[in-house]
Amino acid sequence: MNSLDLIVAKLKKLAPLSLAGSWDNVGLLVEPSPPKYISKIMLTNDLTSPVMEEAKDKTVDLIISYHPPIFVPLKCLTQKSWKERLLVECMENRIAVFSPHTSHDALEGGVNDWLLSAFDVKKGSVRPVETTQEFPDGNTHVLEIDLDPAKLKEIREQSLVSYLPAESRLRKNKDIFTMHPVRLSSSTGSEQWRLRVECQEREMLDMVRGLVASGCREKYTITPLSKVPRPANGMGRQAELSTPVTIETAVSKVKSHLSLSHVSVAKAVGKDINSIETVAVCAGSGSSVLRSVDVDLIVTGEMTHHEILDAVHKGSHVILCHHSNTERGYLTKLRDKLVVVLGNSVEIFVSESDRDPLETV
Repeated sequence: MNSLDLIVAKLKKLAPLSLAGSWDNVGLLVEPSPPKYISKIMLTNDLTSPVMEEAKDKTVDLIISYHPPIFVPLKCLTQKSWKERLLVECMENRIAVFSPHTSHDALEGGVNDWLLSAFDVKKGSVRPVETTQEFPDGNTHVLEIDLDPAKLKEIREQSLVSYLPAESRLRKNKDIFTMHPVRLSSSTGSEQWRLRVECQEREMLDMVRGLVASGCREKYTITPLSKVPRPANGMGRQAELSTPVTIETAVSKVKSHLSLSHVSVAKAVGKDINSIETVAVCAGSGSSVLRSVDVDLIVTGEMTHHEILDAVHKGSHVILCHHSNTERGYLTKLRDKLVVVLGNSVEIFVSESDRDPLETV
């Protein structure tokens, strides 16, 4: 049987939550009391009332909602708002909720690569509009302390974890910090070592307390680490087309890829509509990501009136498809990924009730 903890760990491994926007609310949002085992998973773009009814009818154990149903902080769970009611229903029916959202926006092979696949692009030309930068191994700071061999041996044999405060997260999860002993050169011939410990800033005080408890009285330094780029990951995608296309052909490709009968188009001012050579895409609301790109065509879900005017006067054609229409089709690809990751012991399917709230009539 697959526990909820195991499933969540695999979801995080597939798309690390560190890829998500700092403003986003991703990960496990509703957790029934343990033990909770997962045999049915339903994917949806949004957790709405029809989707909730479908989940109950199909006895779903876990809803993976692309958009987080909890975004702004909640002060209560009552029957006053539709979102609160849905969350209460999830808890009453022991349905867990996980949201990946912008972790899959940024992920290599995620929603934006899927959206870009509407076009034939030149090999090697695809790159994120905004490249993800993150701390190595998720750690933000490094503590360095010089030790003699005996003290280093004691810390390694006794395990530094045993000296940490009982309530420390570092005790419960040894994977959130790393230790690297480094041998130092010495002009006196005496053996000396430097212990490098990397962890998050909020855990650093516990680490210092642990070293003091182990008997270390030596001076130490704490240094912030620098973020490093992850070149294939990031928000949005831009690329060169293999062959130039007309705006009509581009529209046709987008409609076919997203299974839409209609999209909205804004043509660039003073630009040839018959020679589109470069394209940038961003699933959902892409204006903040795409505002500085210099491409012939922008494809996203939604932009404001003034953002569209700005884009076309900068020389970019714009295709708008409604917010969730640029994301929903990716759920089928995500389902296929999850089948590989989770195996056949879990039934995984895409909601039949989920749809964009807007219809073109």
